[in-house]
Amino acid sequence: MNKKIAIIGAGGHGKVVGEIALLNQYEIIDFFDDRVNEIKTFPFTVIDTFDNLKQNLKNYDAFFVSIGDNQTRGDKINWLKKHKMNIVSLIHPKATISKFSSLGKGTCVMSNAAVNPGTIIKEGVIINTSASVDHDCLIEDFAHISPNCSISGSVRIGKFTHLGSGTSIHPGIHIGNNVKAGIGSKIFKDILDDTIYKD
Repeated sequence: MNKKIAIIGAGGHGKVVGEIALLNQYEIIDFFDDRVNEIKTFPFTVIDTFDNLKQNLKNYDAFFVSIGDNQTRGDKINWLKKHKMNIVSLIHPKATISKFSSLGKGTCVMSNAAVNPGTIIKEGVIINTSASVDHDCLIEDFAHISPNCSISGSVRIGKFTHLGSGTSIHPGIHIGNNVKAGIGSKIFKDILDDTIYKD
């Protein structure tokens, strides 16, 4: 088990990620955020800016990016990959992950979420609280599946796509890259890249 983790991003999403790291028995959990001087209250230690972390990479066993914005999260994860850092995934103990599914580096699965058999989740994905991802789905890099989303079987979701809370998706639907679906969306048809979807 890696004992010392550096987490990039000390916002609201970071609070949740930090607790998951704690529940995964990381002994030292240090945060880095460019807004370090603006952060007044945070339940974990905020060390300094991202540039400071760049100078102290050797001090950590594991790395994670807890930034909600998909593009920014992707940029930071790609920087860590370029420098061959140990990017881990963080899974809440109360999440249910099938042993017949797979998770990419830098993915977070939160409390009461479920991922069923045959599903492939790529790098830097957020599977948020109580989201359900059924069998044989493919979720591409840096997507965000918000709380209480319900994704039926054999759905494909593209890179950088963000599904708003409570989104429901019919079986077999393909959703493109960089799609934004509004809260409570009901998706019954394929969605092209770069679409803002509201039903």
